[in-house]
Amino acid sequence: MKKRFTLIGLFVFVFICIAPSTLLASHGMGGEITWQCQGNGDFIFQMKFYRDCNGVPGPASVTLNTNHPIGSITLAKIQQNDISPDGFLVSGTAACPTCNQGGSPNVPGLVEEFIYESAPVQLSGTPPSNGWFFSWGTCCRSASTANLINPGSEGFLIKAVMYPFNGQNTYPCYDSSPAFAEKPNVIQCTNVDLNYLHLAYDDEMDSLTYSLDNPLDDQGNPLPFAVGYSVNAPLPGALSFNSSTGQMQYQPTLGGNYALVVKVTAYKCGTKVSEVYREILLSLISSCPPVLSGLPNQPPTFFPPFPDPVTGVPNMSFVDTVFAGDTVSFNSSFLDSDFFLNASIQTVTHNTFSTQYGAGFTDPTTGCLIPPCATLSNPPPVSAPGAANNIFNWVTDPAHLGISWQCVHLENTYHFIWKAHDNYCPANAATNQIVSITVEPNTPKPPISNNGGTLKCGLTGNYTYQWFLNRLAIQGATADSYVPVQSGTYHVLAVAPNGDGNYSAPFVYNPVGLAESENLSSVTVHPNPSASGIFNVSGLAQAGPVSIKVYDNKGSVIYSTTGLTSNEVPLVVDLENEKSGIYLIRIMNEQGGNRTIKIIRQ
Repeated sequence: MKKRFTLIGLFVFVFICIAPSTLLASHGMGGEITWQCQGNGDFIFQMKFYRDCNGVPGPASVTLNTNHPIGSITLAKIQQNDISPDGFLVSGTAACPTCNQGGSPNVPGLVEEFIYESAPVQLSGTPPSNGWFFSWGTCCRSASTANLINPGSEGFLIKAVMYPFNGQNTYPCYDSSPAFAEKPNVIQCTNVDLNYLHLAYDDEMDSLTYSLDNPLDDQGNPLPFAVGYSVNAPLPGALSFNSSTGQMQYQPTLGGNYALVVKVTAYKCGTKVSEVYREILLSLISSCPPVLSGLPNQPPTFFPPFPDPVTGVPNMSFVDTVFAGDTVSFNSSFLDSDFFLNASIQTVTHNTFSTQYGAGFTDPTTGCLIPPCATLSNPPPVSAPGAANNIFNWVTDPAHLGISWQCVHLENTYHFIWKAHDNYCPANAATNQIVSITVEPNTPKPPISNNGGTLKCGLTGNYTYQWFLNRLAIQGATADSYVPVQSGTYHVLAVAPNGDGNYSAPFVYNPVGLAESENLSSVTVHPNPSASGIFNVSGLAQAGPVSIKVYDNKGSVIYSTTGLTSNEVPLVVDLENEKSGIYLIRIMNEQGGNRTIKIIRQ
């Protein structure tokens, strides 16, 4: 059953990383630093370093510098991987060169990945407002880097930053940094469309945003760009970069080496908690020989699995919308029609990524974010001459209508990244595609009404509720009504006993719009903020009884008092025993007037 079609941005990172064509001997190519919070409260840091195989090997260990009182962190080498392209040269008979066959700067695309890891590290304290940085730098950059000024005389720096969150001590730890789920692709031919999805993910499901950033020298100073290039234009020609998904789309027509830095920023409950920087020297090769057809080698084609949402023409769309309980099943097919010069067809290898796949891509019950899980007929990677196929199957459920975890709310659109590459060298041509499936409820959207400053869900009965502010779940706000403590966009989720439910349309709330009688328009609360927790309510011009209530950020009444209005003697509100934070004070009189004011207890 189909309802409507929508495509929403990924919460995962999409990135292109390509290696250089000609580098001098000892040049590094970049890398990234990440950390993972362990169950015992310690951190384990990891650094990946990319180097040209024609140069000297990576070090046996590295030392991260940091402004944390610990001073430095030592990481030992745990892996050394050849990530050069594999397959055959255009002849179809000679294999792609490997890192072990390096030694000549005339062999492009030979790149090695070094992975370093620390022992468990205890980081006590709270980071400063500008964060704790972790960095490693070395010499030197390639003199052939086209988008930097005098690159051959500069080193480079890999870094990451850990920021404070609500004043919490980082021991025991509570947050891992974003990390990349995909190794960088090492080389790319010109005149081939680039659309790469190198994925970043976050263990705690923090929100991720993406931006281009400045390459740094080994002292951490931003390097100046050459004329015609900048942070947001690091490549020749037009580059499309999506800050929500990190997706880069580009058709290179000019060869050369280009320094490229992408920053991934993680936000927990709306607060920035970490930044991870990934640098790579992107190389575009203009000398890739044509295939048997006489044309440039092209990436495999992925056929859309769903009917067009408007015309209904089969296999015209990568997005689908179903109702909870429907089964989504389709055959994924990647086709490559390019031949080597010996008339042998190229081999296609496909892979896929999503947090919604089951364990081993075959278990529908475990391994995914929200069971039931999606499965595949053949666990990837799958390789075959000319075409690679797989069968996708997913039985949806009311559980897929959305999930709230702490302050994070994941919507009901699920993304599956499909990737395929051929076996042509000097650069494997690759294609990437996002398949998005939205699971809709069978329950209508519940209406929201504003009853004198109290938001009320119009769907009542045997339901459970969760209120959201600006798409973040409000902890403890699980009744059919909620008293807002600040302006913003509110939603409510109402779920029936069978697990089916729906989200309301957005409701924009502004306390300034509450009705106020004239005799309360002059009311003030002071001091505000209050360090002592004692607030005075003044400006009560008309005699008569007044009631005052104070609400916390969950909408619960934490203080209530009544008194007579007076021009001379203010009413006192005592929040001395309450913790620091933002509260909402509401003053009401017998005439039906009310005044709502935000107060801050320091």
